[in-house]
Amino acid sequence: MTFSLPELFLIGVTYLLFLFGTAYLTERGVIGARLVKHPLVHMLSLGVYASVWTFYGAFGLAQQGGYTFLVSYLGATAAFILAPAIMVPILRITRTHQLSSLADLFAFRFRSGFVGTVTSLLLVAATLPLISIQIQAVTDSLRILNGRFSSELIASGFCTIIAMFSILFGARHASLRNRNRGLVVAMAVESLIKLLALVVIALYAFFVILEGPSGLDSWLSDNPYALDSLHVLPSGETWRTLLLAFFAATFVMPHMFHLAYTENHTSESLYKATWGMPLYLMVLAICVLPILWAGMKIGADYDPEFVLLHLGMAIDSDMLTMLAFIGGLSAASGIIIVATVSMASMLQNHLILPLVEVPDNVRFYAWLLWLRRMLIIGVLLCSYFYYVHIGSGHELHLLGLVAFVAFLHFLPGLLATLFWARANRWGFLTGLISGMAYWLSSMLFPMFYREGAELFPFDLATTGWQEPAALSLILNAGLLILVSMLIPATRDEEKAANACMQNVLQNAIGQQLSATRTEDFEALLTPRLGKATAEREVQRALSDLSISRQELSPLELIRLRTELENNLSGLLGPVEAATILEPLDQQDHGEGFQAREVNLLESQLENYYQRLSGVAVELDDLRRLHRLTLQKMPVGVCTLDKEGKILFWNSEMERYTNFTADEALTKSLASLPAPWDKLLHDFASSDLSHKPSDKMMMQGEPRWFSLHKTELNEKDHGGMVILLEDETDTLLLADKLSHSERLASIGRFAAGVAHEIGNPVTGIACLAQNLKLETEHPEILETGDEIVEQTKRISRIVQSLVRFAHSGQGENTQPHERLNLSECISEAIHLVSLDSRGKYQQYQNDTASELWIMGDPQQLIQVFVNLLNNACDASPENAKIWISCERAEESIVINITDEGEGIPAELQDRLFEPFFTTKEPGKGTGLGLPLVYNIIEEHYGNIEIFSPAKNNQNKGTQVVITLPALLHCAESDR
Repeated sequence: MTFSLPELFLIGVTYLLFLFGTAYLTERGVIGARLVKHPLVHMLSLGVYASVWTFYGAFGLAQQGGYTFLVSYLGATAAFILAPAIMVPILRITRTHQLSSLADLFAFRFRSGFVGTVTSLLLVAATLPLISIQIQAVTDSLRILNGRFSSELIASGFCTIIAMFSILFGARHASLRNRNRGLVVAMAVESLIKLLALVVIALYAFFVILEGPSGLDSWLSDNPYALDSLHVLPSGETWRTLLLAFFAATFVMPHMFHLAYTENHTSESLYKATWGMPLYLMVLAICVLPILWAGMKIGADYDPEFVLLHLGMAIDSDMLTMLAFIGGLSAASGIIIVATVSMASMLQNHLILPLVEVPDNVRFYAWLLWLRRMLIIGVLLCSYFYYVHIGSGHELHLLGLVAFVAFLHFLPGLLATLFWARANRWGFLTGLISGMAYWLSSMLFPMFYREGAELFPFDLATTGWQEPAALSLILNAGLLILVSMLIPATRDEEKAANACMQNVLQNAIGQQLSATRTEDFEALLTPRLGKATAEREVQRALSDLSISRQELSPLELIRLRTELENNLSGLLGPVEAATILEPLDQQDHGEGFQAREVNLLESQLENYYQRLSGVAVELDDLRRLHRLTLQKMPVGVCTLDKEGKILFWNSEMERYTNFTADEALTKSLASLPAPWDKLLHDFASSDLSHKPSDKMMMQGEPRWFSLHKTELNEKDHGGMVILLEDETDTLLLADKLSHSERLASIGRFAAGVAHEIGNPVTGIACLAQNLKLETEHPEILETGDEIVEQTKRISRIVQSLVRFAHSGQGENTQPHERLNLSECISEAIHLVSLDSRGKYQQYQNDTASELWIMGDPQQLIQVFVNLLNNACDASPENAKIWISCERAEESIVINITDEGEGIPAELQDRLFEPFFTTKEPGKGTGLGLPLVYNIIEEHYGNIEIFSPAKNNQNKGTQVVITLPALLHCAESDR
């Protein structure tokens, strides 16, 4: 019995049009929304897992490997039973952070676009064999039904038709996050059709061909080889590896990921899948053996993988044959359509868009659509070439085995994403690339050559294939763990890991805990367990989680609660454990912002800005502008939520406190480091709205801050905004200006006083000089001369003060005379020693007695007195002060060195400015060094100050004075 190609073409296209019509009517709203959104519909769409490898290949696998064919059903069953622990957390992560593929998930978790690119390329490499067997199954089934056409012609025609329908199903919207309800409904219908086809054929084979239970029992007794072949079991290692491969494939295959997470809007369907999908797979598995035995009974010469078609043709039943064909077409077309759409989106996001320049015009959406359509065509074209050059030479179940082993290599990264926060991108990439490279070299590349079959023995009863599969997986997981342990994760990776693990925990994202510290947990457990046991259980949970007892972050609180419940379940049972910890849970009423949710949302918007479009882009740009404005304000800005947790912490707050935003967010003000905890918490708790110039000590120096706050009571959003302004520089500048003004007033007053002093001093000098006319007594005359001499000295001091007060410098009219430098310095030391500041210091005068200069003795003594007084003020008690002089050609260099704390480098350029002083107010006028500078200049010299004087000790100050030397001067010349 054969069918004409037009008939087969018409049947196939009609079926695909039926699927597309179902999707189209769904999107048009013809099919009721209540039915479309029902969790069972989405659960049935997950039946796309049962591809032709299950529909056709399971029979060949049962014929060759016996009960091994059950592994594909059991692996997926285990995955769906564990959906609450794995699939539901993945759904939370993808929904929270708008992730549409496994590549998106890994790129988000490991904070790397390169991770997304590598994942996309390797997923395509793993999926090509799987799509190839779908093409091969449809091609071989058409050749069985009509052998007059070549396989390549049929395959090319099938790929062309599927490409058209894939574009219609998955490339009609520019946005990747527009849920395609029609696609979900179409895949649910496809799952029902192949289930119905297999059940109908199995029932016919069991009751008609095998003649029911009694007939089957009689036939098996007469043909024991039918049962003997089933007892050929693979080794335990082979069985476990196969089970793990199908388990992993359920989560990571592109079409399964797309339907389970991207097209899902509620976790209810995944919870229903924990029983619904195992039941669906069990029915498919039950149908295999009756159909296989029925084919054996009729004794037809057939390929066991296509026993469904041969069975109908052998009994000359058009209905059974077409039902088998439509079932196989349904299984193949469903996976190809969803997988190509999913892979096209991955390649677009992680391979094409990062490399090409996106058009900046209104045709961007059309360009995006055509790019995805071209990628869909490209994926199908690669699958076609894979089938032509590789797949057509191998059996369906063997090609599927290669694909499922490849999917197994994404399982370590997925489990690390969910359960191991320490994993990082380098560990993930090293493990995945190494494992996949071993898979390529040991399992895929040998298939490119016909003689490669000898290198790759596909006998499922042996472990020839199992060894490279197991080694590649061990290599992958081992390198992931080893490299992640050796290389620390980045801050961004830690934040993403916490975000992922937070979705894995039992508590919902929006749920808060009433506990804020470990003592709250102990107080809750004490009435039931006793104080000692409660403390021991809390400490045990903290140790298991590697968390200290300090104030815990919201994520750490939830992790601690979950760990306690798990530990107490073993002691008291799950119901009692949940009852004890129930008072910790707070119901989230959706009022206001919570610190944790706001920061996760901010992170999400930052990571997925490129995915926004239209008004969303404009709103996000406005958000960014407002956030940047707050971030760059020249005052510190801190925002609190209604629970007192920090929502926003700008860069100025980071600069003031040396506490980064990452460290501050979600914390309370009381948990900040001192002294900010007391300053901010006390102000936030007070009734004051403004607090000007609050003084606090920081690193031994005073700082002044002004604080302002306002309550946020807009609708349901409670909280507070605190502004922190550093007024230290302003207050210090005002204080210095005030001090300088006082010094200037003192200078003006001193000039006036000096002017007034001049008159009586002149009178005293005249009276002293008149003594020569009134008496000839020697002692009186000597006293008169001494009085005149001292009045001259007073006059010179007053004239210097007047000149400096008027202009800061002046021309000295006093003639210079020869003076001995050593005697001048000795007199200055004597004068300084008389003062309380200088009598406790040790002076070492190393000035040679033969050094002479020309100058004003009074002014030079004043210079040395000022410099020595400064050295005394800067030095501790009993410190040494060295004065040394040396001849340098025509000049004399004088060094005055102390052991003080030194002068900061930023202040050294201002030392000779009038009224500038480093001393505390009231202890210096800022006029000493400017006056010294003027006197040295009047003596044609130079003065420099070096600090520190001792670089190896980083302390001390050295003053270097250079004066012209007096040549050819001897003691007799004086």
